[in-house]
Amino acid sequence: MAENKSVEARREFKDLVSGTTYYVGIPTADDIRGADWQYSKTYTKSLVEGITTSAEMMDILMRRGVIGPEFDQRQKELTDVLSVKVEALQNSDSIDTKQQMALEVAATREELFNWNQRLNGPMANTCEQMADDARLEYLTSRMVQSADGKRLWDDYSDFLTEKNQAFAMRSRFEIMLYLQGLESDFLEKTPEAMAIKEIEEEIQTKATEALAELEKATAEKKVKPKRKPGPKKGSSSKKSSE
Repeated sequence: MAENKSVEARREFKDLVSGTTYYVGIPTADDIRGADWQYSKTYTKSLVEGITTSAEMMDILMRRGVIGPEFDQRQKELTDVLSVKVEALQNSDSIDTKQQMALEVAATREELFNWNQRLNGPMANTCEQMADDARLEYLTSRMVQSADGKRLWDDYSDFLTEKNQAFAMRSRFEIMLYLQGLESDFLEKTPEAMAIKEIEEEIQTKATEALAELEKATAEKKVKPKRKPGPKKGSSSKKSSE
């Protein structure tokens, strides 16, 4: 494997199957030039083979009514609704309200994502997006490292023929997040995810407190002294009458 001596300022991620920790190294100037070259080659090849450009795809979608004023209006409506629900979630003070609002935020976010797919889906099949994918894959083959700073793939072609496709896709995802300035756990930091976590912690705390109280009551019951039986009711009056 090719060696990359730069092991500073690396972020890490773990393979969920093997549990092995891998690292994301900083790309070199040569890595970036190679990625740009892959972008240019893929863009040109896609264009020659008749793949539409982003501008052409936008024109097609506009003519067919897939996007346009109605699309933009609905997108804005969903974005505004999401913003309102997120604010309501952050201002919630009870567990029940917070849980309900977290579910509503998640549902609205998914609805907005699905709506945006009317545009994002077709745009993923353009020359620009295919070229972007090639650049990302090239950088992935250059930036993913083992603990000692060595690259996992000697060449770009080695990454493309990686047998463990699940790990290859995970590596690609981690590099994409890194290049976009996002943390690996960014999905866990959305308002709804943090609210659900807070709810779970609060429920766990209350359950622990309730269990402690129950154990305390049980312990007190065991050590509580038994009362001695007193004289039977009416026994003293019976003796005096005799």
